[in-house]
Amino acid sequence: MKKYLITFIAVFLVFFIALGIYEQLNKQDVPGKAKRTSCLAKVTSFERSYGNEDIQKLKEQIKNGDFKIISSADKAVFMQSSLFNTVDMKALDKIMIETLKSYSKGKINPNSKNTVEYKVYENDKEDPKKKSDSCKLFRGYVVMKFINQNNKTVYQNQIDFMDYEGKDIPDTIRCGVSAFMTY
Repeated sequence: MKKYLITFIAVFLVFFIALGIYEQLNKQDVPGKAKRTSCLAKVTSFERSYGNEDIQKLKEQIKNGDFKIISSADKAVFMQSSLFNTVDMKALDKIMIETLKSYSKGKINPNSKNTVEYKVYENDKEDPKKKSDSCKLFRGYVVMKFINQNNKTVYQNQIDFMDYEGKDIPDTIRCGVSAFMTY
């Protein structure tokens, strides 16, 4: 009887060790790092969802044109800001609207309570909180929040852009909207 008990415990331990090794070999390199679409995999990007059912409802409302956009910019503080000398937020708003319209069948409702909010951040390379040189490799990033009519964020992503003058921000915006609409 003791022999069977020892054999059972040994098999049990080997099983859990093998399971742990398997999980380590198959986990994502960086939790939360988005690689779901090809555009998200090209640069550092993160995405987070807050309820699949809410996401599907908001996607349908966007497809019906029931959304508005809110945009803002965050300039560098510790170094001289230069990004927004070449980046026009009104032009980016037009790109955002056109991108969302490409998924929409209905007329856009600017009085909607559904909101697509995005903010363009300039990477402040002189910020003393930056601990490594890898934080200084990108020019900035765009954070997008998709907020439903109950004022609840249902999906959020963050995507870096690299071009010094921000010429790749329109592609970043298209990528962020595509990431949401294909979630």
